[in-house]
Amino acid sequence: MLRALAARAWATPGVRRAVAGVAAAVGLVLIAVGVFGARWGWVVAGVVVVGVAASWGPARVRR
Repeated sequence: MLRALAARAWATPGVRRAVAGVAAAVGLVLIAVGVFGARWGWVVAGVVVVGVAASWGPARVRR
């Protein structure tokens, strides 16, 4: 029941856009902290998070 509700909510472009925006913001913060703190693992993690956020965007909804 909960899985169906989450799947139905995830199918709407507005929810996907909001989640992708939050994930992209988190990724950018990780990148900034990594660059300014010379922690290169954080930069790599931030790039991965931004890439995942891009794949979650509403353009991926196919109907």
